[in-house]
Amino acid sequence: MNAKNARRPKTTAAETARKRQATVKFLTSPGRGGRPKIETLGWKRLAAIYYASAPGSAVRKAINAEARRCGYTPSTILALNAE
Repeated sequence: MNAKNARRPKTTAAETARKRQATVKFLTSPGRGGRPKIETLGWKRLAAIYYASAPGSAVRKAINAEARRCGYTPSTILALNAE
């Protein structure tokens, strides 16, 4: 069977919740120099993570808070950097 045509197993709600928690933990964990990774990632990458997340999720709230902390309007900065 061709790997390109192979079926993927269905993702459960519990797996999706674990992935969201892991993403929030990754973004808020300290990186090099002790700064949270959300502060060091570029807006293009943050926009990709934002649009891949569910509306109202903790991931989106964290990215919105970071945009506001930097003095940006979240909708403007994320729309400008969307791929």
